[in-house]
Amino acid sequence: MDNASGENLAWFWKSWFVENYLFNQAIIDVRYENNRSSQGAVVTIANLEQMALPVHISYETKSGKKGTLKLPVEVWNNTNTWKVRLPTTEDLKLVELDAAKVFPDVDFSNNKWEAN
Repeated sequence: MDNASGENLAWFWKSWFVENYLFNQAIIDVRYENNRSSQGAVVTIANLEQMALPVHISYETKSGKKGTLKLPVEVWNNTNTWKVRLPTTEDLKLVELDAAKVFPDVDFSNNKWEAN
């Protein structure tokens, strides 16, 4: 399967079949660069358990524009936290991890950030 996919899938086999790992990604923080939405937003995410899977981030601005970012599983190779810049220069209304709920997250309550 590694050859067919062109990727090393050891992370997948170990998490699902060798170990009994849990999966829990979370949004830790959402901040604007220099406290100005016009300069972009940075989202800090964390992998709180041992299973590593890709990251799907959805966001919506207050004006209604929506976007999605997909990060590969390799972002978790050497760290449990990761910062990602969202390609927007507007105030955010919502940021959510795995909005489609396709991953086996054990705690969906920490997957969503909403503006006050």
